[in-house]
Amino acid sequence: MDELARDEKNKAELLSYRESNEYEFSIAGCTANVILIKNNTLYCANAGDTRCCISNNGKLVKLSKDHKPTDHKERERIMAAGGSVYNERVNGNLNLSRALGDFEYK
Repeated sequence: MDELARDEKNKAELLSYRESNEYEFSIAGCTANVILIKNNTLYCANAGDTRCCISNNGKLVKLSKDHKPTDHKERERIMAAGGSVYNERVNGNLNLSRALGDFEYK
């Protein structure tokens, strides 16, 4: 998604969906969660801290896991990419470790 959003043609299309011309293209990001049910199998994918869960006979079933910079593997990935984690945030600012957009962190 990030690669698509960086492309000038796609950026123009995204901007065309605005309700007004008051705002410029934002570098802010967002979290996302998507569910696909195919052949009686449920698939869940997420980016960031958007959570998804279902009820199975009245019991909570978590389908997604938050991407947080305090998670050991996420911290390692951030640091390997040249970032840092302090105050439990990416570069001391962002409180999640994955998102669509947020290009200044990538």
